[in-house]
Amino acid sequence: MNLKSNSLAWQRRLRVWHRRLAIITAVQLLLWTVSGVYFAFIDIKEVRGEPHRLALPTQAIDLSQFDFPTKATSQLTVKPRLKGELIVGVVDGKTGTTNWLTPKGLPVEPLTSQEAISMVWDKTDIAADVTEWVTTASEAAEYRGRQLPLWRAYDVDEPSLRVYVDPRSGDIVAIRNTAWRAWDFLWMLHIMDYDDRDDIGTWLLKLFSLLALLTAIAGIVLYALIPGRAKSKA
Repeated sequence: MNLKSNSLAWQRRLRVWHRRLAIITAVQLLLWTVSGVYFAFIDIKEVRGEPHRLALPTQAIDLSQFDFPTKATSQLTVKPRLKGELIVGVVDGKTGTTNWLTPKGLPVEPLTSQEAISMVWDKTDIAADVTEWVTTASEAAEYRGRQLPLWRAYDVDEPSLRVYVDPRSGDIVAIRNTAWRAWDFLWMLHIMDYDDRDDIGTWLLKLFSLLALLTAIAGIVLYALIPGRAKSKA
């Protein structure tokens, strides 16, 4: 009788702690589920704006103009930018940034607003007609992680669909749309990083992961004890 009473008391305590843990983790578990469902069903290519990208235009280039002074680098890229223009990308081995230079080794002139729009028309199906010069970025900016400055271009009739152009290389470094913003917001909730949304090892995530694990274990233990208890009552 004593053993039975102790067992029932232990079960009651476990049930109380299970309820408390469930209350604490319920909201975050719901957010993990909702964000997980979105990640599972949304096409990542749509999120990244890849359907808007066109095949890169090709043009004949004259390599005879290449007279680049020798430098130490971990990577060297030669590519056309504007029509008839050749540029050279030199990766800085220490910082990882790419410096874009002319074939003579001089810094390239940044693209003008009109040239940036031309890049968008050539490389995407977005009819951009407005540009903005971007020089700063908040931690959660939709172009975070990109080397500044950038040109932001968009169609005045559809300002939510934005294209970010590197004024040095002419590359389309990001396309941002509503699907991406929803993904980014849910990703923030999923990893519980409410600042730059890039750290998947936050202390909050670790804490709630452990609490969710304890909640699940407590639930399994309680479920396993129910049949035995029901049998003893019979």
